[in-house]
Amino acid sequence: MLLPRILSAIVMVFLFVCAVFVLEETNFMLAMGGVVLLAGWEWARLSGVQKAFSRIAFSVLVGVLCLLTYQQDLQKSILYVAPILWLIALYWVMSYPALKGWQHTIGRLLFGLLILVTTWASLVVLKQSSNFVVWVLLLMGLIWGADSGAYFSGKAFGKNKLAVHVSPGKSWEGVIGGLLFTQIGLLVFSVISHFSWLQWALLAAIGLLTVAVSVLGDLTESLFKRHESLKDSSRLIPGHGGVMDRVDSLTAAAPVFVLLLSICGWL
Repeated sequence: MLLPRILSAIVMVFLFVCAVFVLEETNFMLAMGGVVLLAGWEWARLSGVQKAFSRIAFSVLVGVLCLLTYQQDLQKSILYVAPILWLIALYWVMSYPALKGWQHTIGRLLFGLLILVTTWASLVVLKQSSNFVVWVLLLMGLIWGADSGAYFSGKAFGKNKLAVHVSPGKSWEGVIGGLLFTQIGLLVFSVISHFSWLQWALLAAIGLLTVAVSVLGDLTESLFKRHESLKDSSRLIPGHGGVMDRVDSLTAAAPVFVLLLSICGWL
């Protein structure tokens, strides 16, 4: 299992580098659309949809809504839906397993539809920015940095469980470690970029919220997988599970990150 995992990781890194540094806007939009379509197929499975045709139909619906969003130039507007979605998700995670209403397939499908469309829209908005490479690398740095910081601090100090019924392996100490690690990174970035104290403070707040919601994205997918008794969203990526297993944090972090950048006037 180790070799397929390593080879898959190499391929994913190569594709990410190509997407960021090589693809023009239209091709980038199509590539991200492909990722979202695959994630939509998996999300239907996480929502309890058993038939393959129904999963494909849901995936197509996600693609159609992304296209309509692009044609009507609604990418920035639809991002305002993201905070509402993740507040709902926070309530679900905090209430699990007592809360029952979220378990309905239609509700889970609607939630997934909206988070996938807002994720796609946020990436398109980023791509249209003159500082696309900087912002997208900063976004991924926040997600990966938080994950790495949480892993090591959780291993070293983790005692208090974050959401024991949803993801027993996560601890509050891990989350705090991830937040501190990314804040140090943002401070270094701000100094290198010659940001003012106000700009650094704004970026620090954006980073704090982005990292917090990225953790929530991970927990939300874990919640759905636990309900469906699934280890992975699919077996699409050898050694890594499915697309949703790789982008669960991104689906939460990207829309919030881009929305906050836009509100601050950086996009």
